[in-house]
Amino acid sequence: MNFECGVASKLMRRCDSQLPAQPVIMQHHLNKEPLMKPKLMSLSAIAALAIAASSICVIGTVRAQIDSGIGSNPHLHAQSAGAAGSPGTTVVKMSQKDVNFIQKAAGGGAQEVENGKMAEKQAKSAEVRSIAARIVADHTRLNKELTALANRKGVTFSTGGVKAQNLGTGDFDRLYLKWLEEVHRADIADFERAAKSADDKELKAWAAKALPTLKQHLAMAQGGAKKS
Repeated sequence: MNFECGVASKLMRRCDSQLPAQPVIMQHHLNKEPLMKPKLMSLSAIAALAIAASSICVIGTVRAQIDSGIGSNPHLHAQSAGAAGSPGTTVVKMSQKDVNFIQKAAGGGAQEVENGKMAEKQAKSAEVRSIAARIVADHTRLNKELTALANRKGVTFSTGGVKAQNLGTGDFDRLYLKWLEEVHRADIADFERAAKSADDKELKAWAAKALPTLKQHLAMAQGGAKKS
């Protein structure tokens, strides 16, 4: 703005310097019109330049006033920022209750996969090894579904550090089936709660869909425990 006004001021001063202090009286009649016409054209061009420069100065001043008004007015500044950032994807925010359930279910599912892999190797009974293989397959599938759902909602978790647990000393088959029954009782309670009261509709539907599989696992663990 200062630069534009400075240019205008210089042009105005130049215009003033081009104007004669007194009218020029031409002595020779024949040369009067040719001499006066170029002089008048030159003055007109300078005047037009001066007017244009003045307009530039005024526009620059108004622009500066508008910009400073927005900068000093939080409401106007917020509106401007909001309008510029409005295009884009919508971020889905889940409730903390739903996030907690996802993280707990993911951790529990990963633990069941790791313990199931261990049982496939260490169990003596063929039935227990079969149960363990079913647990690994089902919870691997459920974990993939839950991970995809969480990614769509912007929820992240890591189960890379989950390792097989030490289930204690004694009959491994009995210890594994007992542990399997306990964790599935807890899983079913958590999933039933989520299927009824989860805030996210997609998460609620996923929990409801997973419940029959979890109940089958519980029945398998209880049936195997009776035979062992």
